[in-house]
Amino acid sequence: MKKGVIFLFAFMLVGCSPNRNENNLIEDRTVLEEQTELAVSNFLNRNRDHLDFDVFCMLEEDGMTIEVIVDDVSYTFTCSMAGDVISVARSDGNRFDLRG
Repeated sequence: MKKGVIFLFAFMLVGCSPNRNENNLIEDRTVLEEQTELAVSNFLNRNRDHLDFDVFCMLEEDGMTIEVIVDDVSYTFTCSMAGDVISVARSDGNRFDLRG
């Protein structure tokens, strides 16, 4: 009987403790979002506070996509886990002129 009560008490404590893995995932995602915002603002040569960031979407272990609205044009950026810009798409169909 005593072992059963101790087991039940220990089981309840484990069930009530916060999930450390979940907290780490949330912290990792927050850091990745901040890195991505900085990479996008640097790419666009704009102040981070003047950009409208929306819809962060994790891509498994590959990075994330993020939508940004600049001057009424929606951009979709794909960024690596390091926060580097991999690709950019514009909703208006125009392309970036990357020629020098």
